[in-house]
Amino acid sequence: MLIVVLALVALTLAGCAKAAKYKYIPRLTAPGADLMATLAIASGNEAVDGNRVELLENGDASFPAMLEAIRGAQSSIHLESYIFRDGEIGRQFVDALARRARAGVQVRLLLDAIGSASFGDENVRTLEEAGARVEFFRPIHFGNLKKINLRTHRKILVVDARIAFTGGICIDDAWLGNADRPDRWRETQVRVEGPVVRQMQTAFARAWAEATSEILSARSLYPDVPRSGTIRCQVMDSTPGFDTNPARLTFLTAIAAARSSIDVTNAYFVPDHDTREALVHAAQRGVRIRLILPSRITDVKAVRYAGRIYYAELLEAGVEIYEYQPAQLHSKTLVVDQQWASVGSTNLDRRSFQYNYESNLNIFDAGFVRLMLEMFERDLAKSKRVTLEEWKKRPFGEKFLERFYGIFRNHY
Repeated sequence: MLIVVLALVALTLAGCAKAAKYKYIPRLTAPGADLMATLAIASGNEAVDGNRVELLENGDASFPAMLEAIRGAQSSIHLESYIFRDGEIGRQFVDALARRARAGVQVRLLLDAIGSASFGDENVRTLEEAGARVEFFRPIHFGNLKKINLRTHRKILVVDARIAFTGGICIDDAWLGNADRPDRWRETQVRVEGPVVRQMQTAFARAWAEATSEILSARSLYPDVPRSGTIRCQVMDSTPGFDTNPARLTFLTAIAAARSSIDVTNAYFVPDHDTREALVHAAQRGVRIRLILPSRITDVKAVRYAGRIYYAELLEAGVEIYEYQPAQLHSKTLVVDQQWASVGSTNLDRRSFQYNYESNLNIFDAGFVRLMLEMFERDLAKSKRVTLEEWKKRPFGEKFLERFYGIFRNHY
């Protein structure tokens, strides 16, 4: 009961927190703008060449790849997750992590104290007795209420500082399977090898320092990572508390830079004013924008209704909106101009743009983008388009829920 009360207090504080107040001017629409330089400014990292990226869909592809990397670890394993719950898949991860810790591998877990509240004391004991470190990001107590709304929402796994994973997947049984049931998640993840892994290792270390005051600076954790492929990548490492929040600024500059198309899949869509303005302006200058968003099958219906209050504005501007039907949608992906893509943990809501630690991988490679577009088209075929005409005819009950939950949209 205490946790519930404190969580409600946290939401109240989040809603009253000062929003980012910097003026958004889409300068990237001007001729001669340097996209790579602008994304480096926005994301906090330069793009680096020589990487290999594998696209993973849903738990069926993601969990085996992650467990294989963990079981093959030789020196270090760093796992940061918003949700890590006890269960079938959770125990598989705990077992694999404990085995490597007993073999002398440095194992560090950084779990969000709210999202991973049901991780389980037994799992903590198993890992710590094996020699692993388990830390909870911003535990709930009265002393940190002012910051309790600032969570780590990232999903990062770095193995031996050479192999990394990021995306939206959480360690929970609801992510098992292949998005083939309404109670399972449709998810997107990437496996990465190459020099960009150093950026992901650094992102983990920054959050670890915030949680523990320990600086992970051992030379062994930052080896020279050889080229593993030909793909250029960049990590967007977002930390809250800054007006130029990297998650928000990266998305805004991406939309402003678009010339022909923007394809977005996103789980929690409650865009702020600047985000809506950027999407509307892009559509008005002729950019085709397609959004795949959750249907009624979602875990937080209040967020869905709060976001739907903006559908009319976007539809009238020419934005295409689709709602994914077969399962709960949790993917967070972006493809711009069929030229570059982004996969990660960032939602298009105020919480991701202001209050959460987030991480996305930006990928600049035509071959990988083709795979992303093929995946997008498959999801589109399983989605129902929302037209402006149908939207205007929706039942009164839907309109009421949108208006009601829209009152609280600054909390989401």
